[in-house]
Amino acid sequence: MISRFFMLGASMSYFFLMPQALQRVFGFTPLMASSISFLPLTVIQFIVSLYIPRLTARFSNISVLISGVVDTLGFVLENVIGINSGYWWGVAFPIIFLGMGQGLIIGPATVAGVAGTSDEIAGAASGVVNTFQQIGGAVGLAFISAMVNGLNGADVIIDQAQFWMVVLAIIMTVAAINILRGKHE
Repeated sequence: MISRFFMLGASMSYFFLMPQALQRVFGFTPLMASSISFLPLTVIQFIVSLYIPRLTARFSNISVLISGVVDTLGFVLENVIGINSGYWWGVAFPIIFLGMGQGLIIGPATVAGVAGTSDEIAGAASGVVNTFQQIGGAVGLAFISAMVNGLNGADVIIDQAQFWMVVLAIIMTVAAINILRGKHE
């Protein structure tokens, strides 16, 4: 649950702030900034998600979940490369890793969150996991927005926001790896 909380904290912040940055830095229209520019992420996430049942059957749910920390690599690349490197290099390339990571994390994190629960409370446990995810998105966006409040320039704002997204993604990674300590198979 903690892993999903922080993943959504970083991701929702990204989905809220990046379209604004794309409009201000590159002059993208709202349609381009909020949908078409995210196609690399969406397509990769969709494709990876299709393979989750096969991957978990072959390697284990926890192994697939841990491999999903490639999401953190996407946030790190976004932060290191920066938006001023252009859309293709500074945004489209790193979001491929975000798409892979999100595709690998969401399902297995839900399974890990309800693992070990009895059949009687499995539905409630799943609801708690999903609620934690939604709260994580709201808390993460509020936190990152507070961290960039008062900054000027869309490129400066998104670069600083991405630094904080990396921080949240690192916490997500530590939480995901921590799952190895418990029994979640």
